[in-house]
Formats: sequence, structure tokens, C-alpha cells
Amino acid sequence: MKKLLVAAFLIVSTLCVAQNDTLTAQDKENMEKGLKMLFDSKIDMDIDKSVFTMNEGNMYFTDDQKIGIVAMVVPQSFAKVKESMNKDKKKENMQLLDKGEISLNGQKVLFMKNQTEKEGKEYIILIYCKENDADSSIMITSFFEKSKESEIKPMAEKAITSAKLVKE
Repeated sequence: MKKLLVAAFLIVSTLCVAQNDTLTAQDKENMEKGLKMLFDSKIDMDIDKSVFTMNEGNMYFTDDQKIGIVAMVVPQSFAKVKESMNKDKKKENMQLLDKGEISLNGQKVLFMKNQTEKEGKEYIILIYCKENDADSSIMITSFFEKSKESEIKPMAEKAITSAKLVKE
């Protein structure tokens, strides 16, 4: 349960990446829409269920909950998310290792790679973002021990490239 709380913290901190510093009435409306999208949206993506055996909505975890992939829809265009990611935002206990835009399977994807330490172990937090439509983006946050990067990073990349909003 404690690990799920950490995952919830990661989701909230990821939403901060997509926020402006000052909120207008439109921004507040978008935030409300975003929270609705966050909790009501179903994102379909290719996840290795032999590794990520625990699933709760758009959140996938290993049995020990030390590795996870969390997907969400953010109510901002790809361009706005890109603009926000390019601002220099320091987060406490996080070291930014790399960020930018890459092409994965022919799709433009923003990424941010952070490192943090918890209980004496180094963890990597990868954030990927791609366009959903003109007004929203799909964001995937993955976290894992640094030693697992070569194994988990390709899974996170597969998740973002295959992610799509399920229309109900």
C-alpha cells in the first residue's frame, strides 16, 4: 500500500510538469477536465503482464511494487506540454539527467529522465508524453531501480508508443 501512495505522488508530480505557473479561468477549467480525464479515462497500451502483475486502472506494478508504469491523459496539447517541460523546474530530491524530444516507432515523443534516491537505492523516473489529440496528451511515468533500466526502459517505450485513449 505504501508503494501505491508513492505511485500516486508520482502521478501528482507528473501533472505538475504539465501545469502553468499562473492559472487563468481556462486553465482551471482544463484542470477540472484533466482530473476527470485522469480518473475516468481508460488507456489501452501494450504491457508485459508477466512482469507487471498488479493492475489498477491505468497503473501497472510488479508484485513488490518497486517497478511501475502509470499512464494518464493530460488536458494540454503536445506543444504546451513541450513548452512546460522545457522550463527549468527543479524538484526536491530529483536530479534531471536528460530531457528532449525523440522519435519512437515514427511517433514524436517527449521524454524526461530523472534520478532520485530512496532507502539507499537509486531510482530512475522516466516520463514520456505523446499527442492524444489537439487538446490533450498521453503521459506515461515509469519508475524502477537504476540497475533495471536496460530491462524496463524498452517496456516503457513500448507502452507509450502503443498507448491510446479508449473511447467509451
